[in-house]
Amino acid sequence: MNEIQEILRKISKFAPDEKAILATVVDVVGSGYRRAGARMLIDENGFSIGTVSGGCLEADVLERAKKVLRTDAPTVITYDTSADENSVFGLGMGCRGVIRVLLEAVARESSIFNSFKRAIERREREVVATLISAGANQSSGGRVFYSGADKFDFVDLPESIKNSAQLKNDCRRIFDGARKSAVEIYESECGAVEFLIEAINPPLSMLLFGAGFDALPVVRFAKELGWRVTVVDHRAAFANSERLPQADQIFAARVEDLPEELFADENSAAVIMTHNYNRDLSVLFRLLNSNCRYIGALGPKTRTENLVAELRAAGRIFDEKNLEKLHTPIGLDIGSETPAEIALAVVAEIKSVISNRSGGLLRDRNSLIND
Repeated sequence: MNEIQEILRKISKFAPDEKAILATVVDVVGSGYRRAGARMLIDENGFSIGTVSGGCLEADVLERAKKVLRTDAPTVITYDTSADENSVFGLGMGCRGVIRVLLEAVARESSIFNSFKRAIERREREVVATLISAGANQSSGGRVFYSGADKFDFVDLPESIKNSAQLKNDCRRIFDGARKSAVEIYESECGAVEFLIEAINPPLSMLLFGAGFDALPVVRFAKELGWRVTVVDHRAAFANSERLPQADQIFAARVEDLPEELFADENSAAVIMTHNYNRDLSVLFRLLNSNCRYIGALGPKTRTENLVAELRAAGRIFDEKNLEKLHTPIGLDIGSETPAEIALAVVAEIKSVISNRSGGLLRDRNSLIND
């Protein structure tokens, strides 16, 4: 998501008539550094943001982007390294796989950027289906936008495709979380048409309770991943934009005084590091009644167990199922000692939990790295 945010910042500065090329990985079969949905923006001067590979495709994509910029004709490039890992098109790629990349001319008001903005600014999940191949009379790049409640918007697509019940059903399935993305082929009056269907999700929202020195690297790591970060600390001397310039939202307040909507976001994670037992008690109670997908508490396991026991003893009611989301001690076991190392372990654990991964060594994984 950070990649998309950087692309949006760049495109927002474009003049009304200024164009760029958006390169999107639309399909990967076999091994590849990036997966479907990875994006790269290339402006008229050849300056780029984002990547579509580990660096082996970018030079070739930049060259091909010049032609698309001149013609305005979307095109899909196929890089096939499945037979020879040493060289394809003189690129010397190290991965064995087939990678397809869509190149299309875009401007500041292109519809795909509006979808990204809705995900980031309004925190609205959306599904985008992008036409990547069709018959001779239909060019690539048309799109379907689905935002739930059976609301479909179509851009640059003929009526025969708009009426595809199967395409709409697949958009609904991705929206409901069946898969992150899929490449599907449909029959239409235009012949066989192929779409990349992908979910555009809001960035993860992190609630960080405590603004001490050890909280600062947590904010930095989280922002590097494009997460939305809210910091809460009752001390105004700690909870301020001068100390926390990267934070999206700062509350110099007690947890009891925070608005309820802060705890309602289902795409959020919370970290407790106030270093104060009584404040942790109040924070934990609110989080155990929240929609957070992850709750992490700094400190020994017995300390957090005592907090939970005290809440029960006081008759403070919370959803017992939320205890499954509670992680303590917080972070992956990587031998952390310094605040930066602890922050790395914390952010890595949150990422692994949100992605439904164990956080173990990849060399011990017997299945594909990317599901």
